[in-house]
Amino acid sequence: MTTRRLGAAGLIGLALLGGCNVVMTDKPLFTAADAAGAPPLRPGVWSFFHEAGCKVDESRPFAEWPSCSGGGIVRGGEILGRDAHKTDLEHVPLIIAAGDPRIAQMQVKIDVSVGAEAKASGGAEASASASTTTTQSGSAPYGYAALKPTKFDHEGRITAFRFWSVQCGPPPPADPKSADFSGATKQLLPGLERRPDQSDCTTYSVEALRNAARASEAWDDQHQESHWVRDGEQ
Repeated sequence: MTTRRLGAAGLIGLALLGGCNVVMTDKPLFTAADAAGAPPLRPGVWSFFHEAGCKVDESRPFAEWPSCSGGGIVRGGEILGRDAHKTDLEHVPLIIAAGDPRIAQMQVKIDVSVGAEAKASGGAEASASASTTTTQSGSAPYGYAALKPTKFDHEGRITAFRFWSVQCGPPPPADPKSADFSGATKQLLPGLERRPDQSDCTTYSVEALRNAARASEAWDDQHQESHWVRDGEQ
């Protein structure tokens, strides 16, 4: 296990999707067509998460926000965030499928099988195995979060939402020093299956994914919220 700093886009992914015991797929379950007819996120600068006690001046460019918060640009079907050195923008494809609940799909270009020291709330550091960053085909896997919009603008676009990661089943013991701690649930939800040598799971079924998204709300102890800050790209 090694520890490394993640870029802002990676942090957003970690915050949205969590680390262990989450649903991941080798291929996307949704396309842009699955978002048709549902309110989109309002384009512009967004605040995606704050760690507890984090203080941030959102009037400043998001690239200057502290690492305890995650900001980025929503533009079309992607999120743009600063990399770890704040020199370039990372492009993270995003689809928010229609339905109840809404489900966000992101290609996770971060270490996804994070260990006990990883911060699912989006901390600036995550302990992870580099071998878990890609699927067997060599591409980055896809992760999912359930979204519940809480505010809209006058055009009906989403300006705030609550989110939680789509989990594989009831969370495992929280104590990483526990003898049976593995980061994986002891009881997979219907339609999900364990990924080999991983603490996460997978599915080929949108119905199973959506059912898992509904069930996972009961296990949401982060209560993370995101909100639109302003128009523009700074």
